[in-house]
Amino acid sequence: DGWYIILRKKDELAIDKILNCSLDEFMQKGFEGASMRIIAENAGYSTGILYSRFSDKDELFKVLVKDAADELYTYFVNAQTEFASFDPKQQYTEMHSYVSEKVEGFLKIIYSHFKEFKLIICKSKGSKYENYVDSLIDIEVQNTIRFINQLNDANIYVREVRVDLIHMLTTSMFSGIFEVVAHDLSFDEARKYILELYSFFNAGWDKILGFN
Repeated sequence: DGWYIILRKKDELAIDKILNCSLDEFMQKGFEGASMRIIAENAGYSTGILYSRFSDKDELFKVLVKDAADELYTYFVNAQTEFASFDPKQQYTEMHSYVSEKVEGFLKIIYSHFKEFKLIICKSKGSKYENYVDSLIDIEVQNTIRFINQLNDANIYVREVRVDLIHMLTTSMFSGIFEVVAHDLSFDEARKYILELYSFFNAGWDKILGFN
């Protein structure tokens, strides 16, 4: 048992060292430019040892970012599901206050895992996480369409909005949100920036949807 514990501990230390070197390599060169050989060399191991633990770059990248990506995704989906459960009148009257409240939690998750989201937002081209933000945009678009239909069904007048316009506006909004990561803003700077961004988009959506 003693030898097994020692070997297990050594393996954990090796994995930790490989992941730390992977993080540095991905940060410097992005997913496409990163080299498994250089990661192994920097960690002090052979490429054989590296590949015995991680099948390829995608697996390494996934291990680094998955927990953070899943946490944000789950938070976002749950927020959308909760809002959709409100009656239409409550959705109409509380949509801006609800979004402002949830944005705070969204931002806290990002800043609790800032390096991971730096990888996802700025360094993931070519990886399976390249379209992560697009998955959030798709959820937002679907829920915006649901919101419009639900209000109209409840006789709360909402103007019809083309789906492609909804998608363009949503893409612009999410691009703006994740600029805080791309530009390494502090949490306080990011919070102020995003609240102003949402004020801008809220006013625009009110105009487009025909809200008073």
